[in-house]
This record gives sequence, structure tokens and C-alpha cells, in this order.
Amino acid sequence: AGPRVLQVIGEDFRGLSLLAKTNGDGIPSNAIYLQSLLALAFILTSTFESILVFAGFTLALNSFATVLGVFVLRVRQPNLPRPFRIFAYPLPPIIYLLLTGWTLWFVLMNRPGEGLFGLTVIASGLLFYALSARLGRTLPAT
Repeated sequence: AGPRVLQVIGEDFRGLSLLAKTNGDGIPSNAIYLQSLLALAFILTSTFESILVFAGFTLALNSFATVLGVFVLRVRQPNLPRPFRIFAYPLPPIIYLLLTGWTLWFVLMNRPGEGLFGLTVIASGLLFYALSARLGRTLPAT
């Protein structure tokens, strides 16, 4: 899945268009090579446990932001149709945010290297996105 995500990023941002290139069979080979190099770099520079903590922290932080976005969307667009209802709303997402927030805090306190690296990766992605959007470097939707 990772190379396909990189391929779509390459399709959306001109500066990374090299990642969108595919071979004759439609396989994003440049994205696969980059993903493989990143995986090898992680394997060679860290322990397996550190990689798992970093990946888990980063994924949990993204899911935390996604669930938090439910509340932001409710405030910013209160009249938006909501075809999906959840029992006892807003209790389940609040419980999820509390448990995930505690987990993120626990990782930051007990494994600060992996947690801070995860925050750095996400912050750099947000910075790249903001700069790309501001400079108009995105490609038009197809």
C-alpha cells in the first residue's frame, strides 16, 4: 500500500511527480524503490521494537486527528448531512480520544525518541503540504 500512496502523492504534487511514474505494467517502480530504501534505512538504524513504537505512535496520532475531526466538522458545518449515526454519540469518540490520547502521552513519556520522531515526520508532512498549497504546486485534479 505504501508505494501506491507515494504514487498518488506524486500525481498530486509536481515536485514529487517522479513518484507517479509507472513502468509498462502500471507498477509505480520509483515509489517502490523509495519505499524500500526508507524501510531499509529504518531497519539498519533502529531496533525492531523502536520501529514498531514509532509506527504505532504515528498511526495512533493520525487516527486521533481523524476522530477529533468529527467534532471539528460538527462545529464548522453543522448543517452537513450525516447519514451515519452512532449509539450514545458523543460518548464513543470521546472515550476513543481519551484512550488514544493517554496512549500517545504514555509513548512520549516512556519512549520520547520514537514519539518525537513521529511528531517530526508528521510536522514535516504538514509543512510540505502547506508550502505546496501556498505555492500552488499541486496538479489539477484529473
